[in-house]
Amino acid sequence: MAISRRDFLLTTAASAAVIPLGLRAQTAAAPASRLFRHGVASGDPLTDRVMLWTRVSPAAPGAAVPVRWRIADDEPLTRVVASGTASASAARDFTVKVDAGSLRAGRTYYYAFDSGGEQSPVGRTRTLPAAGVARLRLATVSCSNYPAGYFNVYRCLANRTDLDLVVHLGDYIYEFANGVYGDGAGSGRVPMPAGEAVTLTDYRQRYATYRTDIDLQDAHRLHPFVAVWDDHEIANDASATGAPGHTAKHGNWVTRRAEAYQAYLEWLPIRESPQPGIRLYRSFRLGGLADLVMLDTRGMRDPQVPGTDFDALIDQRRSLLGAEQEAWLRTQLRDSQRAGIGWRLLGQQILFAPLTVAGVAVQNTDVWDGYPAARRRVFDMIAGDKISELAILTGDIHSSWAMDVPAPEARYSARTGAGSVAVELVTPAVSSPPLFASAALRERSTLLKLAASHLKYLEGDSRGYIVVDITRQRLQADWYHVPGVAERSAAEQKAASYVCEHGSSRLAPA
Repeated sequence: MAISRRDFLLTTAASAAVIPLGLRAQTAAAPASRLFRHGVASGDPLTDRVMLWTRVSPAAPGAAVPVRWRIADDEPLTRVVASGTASASAARDFTVKVDAGSLRAGRTYYYAFDSGGEQSPVGRTRTLPAAGVARLRLATVSCSNYPAGYFNVYRCLANRTDLDLVVHLGDYIYEFANGVYGDGAGSGRVPMPAGEAVTLTDYRQRYATYRTDIDLQDAHRLHPFVAVWDDHEIANDASATGAPGHTAKHGNWVTRRAEAYQAYLEWLPIRESPQPGIRLYRSFRLGGLADLVMLDTRGMRDPQVPGTDFDALIDQRRSLLGAEQEAWLRTQLRDSQRAGIGWRLLGQQILFAPLTVAGVAVQNTDVWDGYPAARRRVFDMIAGDKISELAILTGDIHSSWAMDVPAPEARYSARTGAGSVAVELVTPAVSSPPLFASAALRERSTLLKLAASHLKYLEGDSRGYIVVDITRQRLQADWYHVPGVAERSAAEQKAASYVCEHGSSRLAPA
């Protein structure tokens, strides 16, 4: 979410499954490990493998450092099922990523790294289930802003024992200089570099700062992540060709975007594509119960246009996904539907459901409302291939939303859900300022609820996360909110629950 979008609405009409584990690691001032001070992580699990990640912090950062890794089916790491060696070098900022294979589906594993006689913290991960699984539970998060407050949401995720996967929907870091969008001077949470992140070295330092946070480390250590970027991993309101705040003083845009991408791949446990260029879109089959399709709505998009430029807005050539990703998305949805997969989960960054009245200026052109032709092509995919049981997982906007997604020109019924072809679940921020931080914005949200009958729930005052619980019969979303981020805390409260029954394409209170 961009700062300039915080007021876009001004002109528009505790679960029993959570086992409290306390604040064990939270009281630590810094990680105990000297070499592995940024912790460990896992991600992009498949049925037979998972990506393992760590970073070495050598005393003399010149020469490459040999690292040994192990993965076992017990926490003491005595029953090792796979192992090997890797090299941490300056070419990749001394990060290590391993695609650990020979694993069994739907199993919990434990892993660690060793180097120079020192062992990393022991991580816990889980492979994706094989066909026939009856239930899955994943969490969605977005918008973690280091100087804006503590990562209490990550602490709450780390304390959960009931998650198969954490889906990070973007804004994992913020590129701003300290004080621009959160000031960490008073809390000691000043990100490095203190100025804006622009170069490869800058982005690497920014990730390194974030990954010293013990709550983020524990969330990564205890759960596998599937992540995709939004704009702040590059620059505010970024597109394929630039960003409003990127000027000549920042250097070449193509170089900046490429270096931001390199740092993102180095510091996240993502399985990298062998194809050239930016390719973060990928999919995961969750045991036949659901397909998780991750989209990049930032790296290939055309720039935003003014909300009053109706000719530009309806230009059929404008794209949000890029031609290649758009074609890939259609194949993924069609193949998933034809394979009889129970649900399709679309992990992406920005509000998808229409919120703009035809003929009225678009108030927020950074979301799908600002790319109506591109969104219409997605609706055409849904209609043409008879896609059903589709849930869109969204971040970016620092607030909690539950929406039906009516098809264009459909006669939507708020009472029955008729006309809706999907549902959208918007997760709030981890620590960035909430959307409705002022009383004026909170009042405007009431007008939006009256104007948008497909909007079932909107809360813009809190940070938090969503747990998505999936069976063949229904998909349930539970919003959890934390009291604040000014102090470290593991407190949380269930704020709302909505369910989509299989075959309904609509949300109802659970």
